[in-house]
Parts: sequence; C-alpha cells; structure tokens
Amino acid sequence: MTAISEIIDELKFSIGFRKRLIAAQKSLNATAPKAGDPAPDFTLDDIAGKTSVTLSEFQGKQPVALVFGSFT
Repeated sequence: MTAISEIIDELKFSIGFRKRLIAAQKSLNATAPKAGDPAPDFTLDDIAGKTSVTLSEFQGKQPVALVFGSFT
C-alpha cells in the first residue's frame, strides 16, 4: 500500500467517524433540556454524606447553583 492510499484510507475513516459523532450529538441534543426548561429533579448527599438534599425542596424558596469541578 502506498503512502497516499494510506492517507486516503485514514481520511475516509476520519470522515466516517466525524459523521457518526455528529449524528450521535444531534440525537443527544434532541433529548437535552433547552434553555428555560426546568431542571430535572434529583437527590444528592450533602458534603458530609449524612443528609440527602433534593433539588425540588428549594423550588420557589431560594436560588440553587450547581458547581461541577475538581477540588484536587
């Protein structure tokens, strides 16, 4: 196999992968909440792991901010 045919094969693979990735992202976007939609309700343990906190408990009472990140 020549270097050019290897490059062409790699490009074909990359283009096919990109098309599948775009299709998968469109599928996920179709089911994702839109701006202005209410957040889905969920329950998490507090930082000490002793008490559960549910998002809907705060509805209409106070704002809630979710922060995702690493503290390491």
